[in-house]
Amino acid sequence: MYNFLVKNGQALAFGLGALIVVVFLAMVIPNSSGFTDLPREEQYATSMFNFGLQMAVVLIAIATVAMVLFGLFQIFSNLKGSVKGLIGFGVLIAVFVIAYSSTSTDVSPAIQESINKFQISQESEITDGTLKMIGGGITTALVLIAVAFVSFIVFEIINFFK
Repeated sequence: MYNFLVKNGQALAFGLGALIVVVFLAMVIPNSSGFTDLPREEQYATSMFNFGLQMAVVLIAIATVAMVLFGLFQIFSNLKGSVKGLIGFGVLIAVFVIAYSSTSTDVSPAIQESINKFQISQESEITDGTLKMIGGGITTALVLIAVAFVSFIVFEIINFFK
């Protein structure tokens, strides 16, 4: 199975995607003539595009599951070669945990106003845990950007002297 997917996986994925697009267009194009004549509220309520949206979600789910399974397969088939990647992943998790732990839940009045507007419009609540997750994610992203920038400069200097 693995060798088959390595050899034909991209063509299979492209073919499946193309087939879904053709089926979607075959469903939408014949029914699209009166769509623009509908009032705006009825346009939003139409189920005309549901198949395309549902298939996009299904394809994303399939791709996610395949990515995780093949990643695990690669890790367990070559543990010695995967050590660097696993260490990198561990460092990434450690950076996120540190960023999450050090994030404060105190917000400025402007951000609190935005949170209140969001909670009212979405009828949901933003908890302290959510704020810490967002702050931890932003801090992690900034740390990774800084590391990438410094690495770029350091390796350019090293390459200059080679």
